[in-house]
Amino acid sequence: MSRRSRQRGNGVNGIRGPNSALTEFLRNEGITDAFRQRRLRDANRQDEQPQQQPPPQPEDETTPEETLETATPEVRTETSLIPDDDDDEEITQMRRAAKRKLRAARRGGRRLRSRGSPNGDSSDSSSDSDGSDFNNFSDDEDELNNDIKKFGEDDECVECGETFELSVSSRFVKEMAGYLCNKCNQLLKAKERKLRANQLNARKKRKKVAQALLNKSDVRIPKLQDVCIKKITENIEDVDVLGDIGQVNMNRISMILSKNRSLNNKTISLFLTPDLKHLEFWDCSNVDSDSLNKIASFCPNLESLTLFMCGQLHNDNLQYFATNLQNLKDLALNGPFLISDVMWQDYFEEAGSRLSKFEIRNTHRFGNDSLISLLENTGKNLTSLKLSRLDGLDSAEVYGLIPHYLLDSKLTHLEISYPQNEELITDDLIITILSITGDTLVLLNLDGCSFLTEKFLLEGLVKFCPNLTHLSLQHLDQITNEGFVEAFKEYGKTNQGGLIEVYLTKCVELGDEAIYQLLKHSGHTLVELSINSIHLITKDFLSQVFTEDQHQFKKKLQEQNEDDENGVKKYYDHVTLPLLTYFDVGFVRAVDNEVLELIGESCPQLKVIEVYGDNRCTSRARVRNGLMVIGRQSDEIS
Repeated sequence: MSRRSRQRGNGVNGIRGPNSALTEFLRNEGITDAFRQRRLRDANRQDEQPQQQPPPQPEDETTPEETLETATPEVRTETSLIPDDDDDEEITQMRRAAKRKLRAARRGGRRLRSRGSPNGDSSDSSSDSDGSDFNNFSDDEDELNNDIKKFGEDDECVECGETFELSVSSRFVKEMAGYLCNKCNQLLKAKERKLRANQLNARKKRKKVAQALLNKSDVRIPKLQDVCIKKITENIEDVDVLGDIGQVNMNRISMILSKNRSLNNKTISLFLTPDLKHLEFWDCSNVDSDSLNKIASFCPNLESLTLFMCGQLHNDNLQYFATNLQNLKDLALNGPFLISDVMWQDYFEEAGSRLSKFEIRNTHRFGNDSLISLLENTGKNLTSLKLSRLDGLDSAEVYGLIPHYLLDSKLTHLEISYPQNEELITDDLIITILSITGDTLVLLNLDGCSFLTEKFLLEGLVKFCPNLTHLSLQHLDQITNEGFVEAFKEYGKTNQGGLIEVYLTKCVELGDEAIYQLLKHSGHTLVELSINSIHLITKDFLSQVFTEDQHQFKKKLQEQNEDDENGVKKYYDHVTLPLLTYFDVGFVRAVDNEVLELIGESCPQLKVIEVYGDNRCTSRARVRNGLMVIGRQSDEIS
């Protein structure tokens, strides 16, 4: 079959777009007025422009008659339905009316697409091509396209109405479906810049408030001294030009640098002087072993040394401290996991007799032999012993040696917290230790020793600790409410001075009666109190304790209890907390806006109260001035 025959056989299916057989036939024959008008406009445009050479025709191009004869059955049927010239004008008018109904909705988007192109081409060109068989019957689209202005033409500003020349930099406002002149565009840009600046300032303010909340402080005008210290920390490398600024201020600067992780090998030298006796570095993460040796080199008269997060402290450093720091009496280390068990023993044998305070935290290499060496060389001199999170201590027998080496000591601070296994610390062990050291003990920390029960309270704390002021029993979930109540009823006979700090976080078996007995015993002396996660505390208890007995609510409740022999509700007297400054009631679901207001009014010195997890504490709570509430979900801290 010849090439011409194959083309004829394909018919319309072989041709796409505006070059279809039907469209070509109608255009050449001039069936409608619309096509005749278009040909007339094309002729006028060709007269105005230079004559161009028409593209060459392919050799096998078919004639209109041949195309019509070889059209598919579908095309033949469509051709037979084409109206005469009289009917075509009516159809054209109907199509124009339908187009006008859609023009208002399409004008904005069409103008945006056509003007957005650098060449002024419409993005609808592809769709127009696909539907050219339909569009070619109406010149309404051509009229609309002629109304669209391109870059370089004049247009009216949709804001002020002034005429301006469209350019690439002209700004289109989608909401107003038009372009802005340069003057209005500049004004709009200025408003947007001001809006972004306001948003940035608002974020900075929220960040400042959040930082103050984390630091448990108020957002206020800082003191001149604080401003100077902040500037010094920002320019810490040049601080030596100031000369002597005082040891107290140097300690504050050291704490700020530690908090910002800015303490490093270079800045550590600024705090080392030969006459220094007390040194505290709370974050030594960026201080290497060589720089830690400078402490013993530059400060040979040190008596107290605190190094926290000292993961780069090595065996050689500890040996150097033992040799050069002959006056060191107080050593506190947190995270010295590079120091071996053997090195600890050597250090205690050489320098242990000089130590009176020792604190060690977060290391797995401080083992059983290390503790034995510590007790043998320093036990009789110790006034403070703090052991926390030491996974290397895994022998109950070694813990049992502690009371035997503290016979002649005057221990005031004792902490044994978060042992490797809860069963290592028993009630009998603590009772034995308290029977030896209880007379002088002022601080007792047993956090994480969850194997303990109320037995050590009844037989140890109540009997042997008359001078205790700081008590921390966090995560002791086996202490019952009844045992705690009984212990503190008796403790009032032994310790009449009261406790200053009490932490009962996650003592989940305690309830209203236990906290009530604690407040009755130490309410007049408590400065810090934590009852975090004690979910058995009720709102009725908190409402009564923090409401004065003369209140109408208390009087009515008391009258109801007098009328009913069994009592309608348990009655609790008002407890005053005149010195309380910090109160943690997080995850105590009974605390809501009403209780929060009562606590603030009943505790005049309260500065900080934490309410994490108390979902009913919202921003609607009426909080007195000077009281900082931390942990509400409604607070913006980002």
